[in-house]
Amino acid sequence: MTVSDDPQGFTDEELSGPRIDRRTTMKLLAAAGVTGLAGCAGGDGNGGSGGDTETGETETEETQNEETQTESGSSTGGRLNAGWFTGSIDVLDPPYISVGQYFQIAANVFNGLVTLNEDLTVRGDLATDWTVADGGTSMTFQLREGVTFHNGDDFTADDVRYTIARTISQEAPAASKLSTLRPLDEDGVVVEDDYTVTLNFEQAMAPALIYLTRGPGRAATIVSQGAIEEMGEEAYRTEPVGTGPFMVSEHELGSSLTLEANPDYFETDDEGTQLPYVDGVDVRPIPEAATLVNALRSGDIDFANLIPLQNLDRIEETDSTTASVAPGVNWYGLSMNQTRDIFSSREARLGIAKVIDNEQFIETAYFGNALSARGPINRATNWVYREDKPDDQTYDPEEGQRLIEEAGIAGESFSILVAQGDTRAAQAMRQQLNAAGFEVEIEQVTSSTYWERYETLDYDTTIAGSVGDPDPDQSLYNFYRLPDEGGVWNWTDFRDEQVHSLLDEQRRALDRDERRDLLHQLEDRLIQQVPHAYLVHQNDIAAYTDAVSNFTHIPFMRDLSRVMVDR
Repeated sequence: MTVSDDPQGFTDEELSGPRIDRRTTMKLLAAAGVTGLAGCAGGDGNGGSGGDTETGETETEETQNEETQTESGSSTGGRLNAGWFTGSIDVLDPPYISVGQYFQIAANVFNGLVTLNEDLTVRGDLATDWTVADGGTSMTFQLREGVTFHNGDDFTADDVRYTIARTISQEAPAASKLSTLRPLDEDGVVVEDDYTVTLNFEQAMAPALIYLTRGPGRAATIVSQGAIEEMGEEAYRTEPVGTGPFMVSEHELGSSLTLEANPDYFETDDEGTQLPYVDGVDVRPIPEAATLVNALRSGDIDFANLIPLQNLDRIEETDSTTASVAPGVNWYGLSMNQTRDIFSSREARLGIAKVIDNEQFIETAYFGNALSARGPINRATNWVYREDKPDDQTYDPEEGQRLIEEAGIAGESFSILVAQGDTRAAQAMRQQLNAAGFEVEIEQVTSSTYWERYETLDYDTTIAGSVGDPDPDQSLYNFYRLPDEGGVWNWTDFRDEQVHSLLDEQRRALDRDERRDLLHQLEDRLIQQVPHAYLVHQNDIAAYTDAVSNFTHIPFMRDLSRVMVDR
């Protein structure tokens, strides 16, 4: 079936650029599982202009650094002091980012071929126009001329091909978004000329435009071949070179990250003022929630990228701070490492899931500020979300204890691995598991050590999940495919052939009703097989002081190019 044959599908004309109207974008987002975000993108109401941009003459350094006024009267210039709720920002190389908070930084350093406006319409980013042909299997992009990378290299179509080829050949986590692209040696990516590139797919893939936007887990966030070859892959991981509004000027892991405004950035606002508005951003990793909130309330930082739900009340009760809330596109669960004997059987994992009271966990860990998760598909993806999920993991302590006894794991000892400063949820979990007869300890390590141990299965349990993935495919595919066949984030060593097959089938289903049915089958199987004991869905909360204006909150994104600071 081609896109054009799909009664809920698209014509080539509807998908072509330079802008896609809101109705078509909503259909695209539905196909990609993002419909729940529609109408929820705004944060504080200030918002960015979200308009088209034109490439004009580059302002001189004196003009760029001079404080200017917008029509609203707000000043541009100055520096934004930002706190990031993490111990360190370890990776900024887009296709290798597996931590959503890292991409919140990277999205300010890089651009995609296309991007989303505040109202979720698709518009060009590094592409100024595009044409979709052959029933959605071919997309030709006209690229923006005169764009340079931060190191001064010209951006051309060769960089698009290099970015995609690198992502695929190195089997980076983001490569899964391009699984239907033709092989590169079979015209998968064709450089027509310096500023024209064509992507050819094996089968129609209308959501490809969503996957080509600048955002978490996207596969075509354009990197600099010249910089990678000059710096080397390792250095590029932490001090990358992009085309975005900000340049990485200094990065001390675990201590500070300094971003400077790109003086040659191509984008302007509706009034013709060059972006970004601020001269730079000074980012400080802050792993302790209380320290982060106190720094914001005292004015030591202007902006916090993420406020833990249990700290929301402290922000709301402070006159000088504002919380910006967007729907959470995530799930969190108790990850049980199945290479450990204690968690190797379904009965053992299910028994543990059933002795966990999600509602009590939410009250203790998040002061009630979260939704109970009965499965991995979140409420924001409302076209596929349902209330009537299987009750296999529903709280039932008597049945849970029976399964635990049957599995022979009663009274066992194990640990919960946590990152530095992120212990509250683990403490709440330990309390419940100890009450169920286990001997549970909390093992606290630095953020870097945490991710290294989690990825290498060097842990017993941890509380983790999918963060910032609005498409159900993004929330499931990399987590639950077989570890050596696409499950790049399968860090529980979960192996189930039925789940593996269903993940492939739902990708090929262009009809939304068919895909919904497959996703329901998939979620049913996951709930029953218990790779995770599903716990919560969290809202996405950022916060800022009265010195900050013009922050536009698209769920899980932190676009700082239009933020203004007045102090």
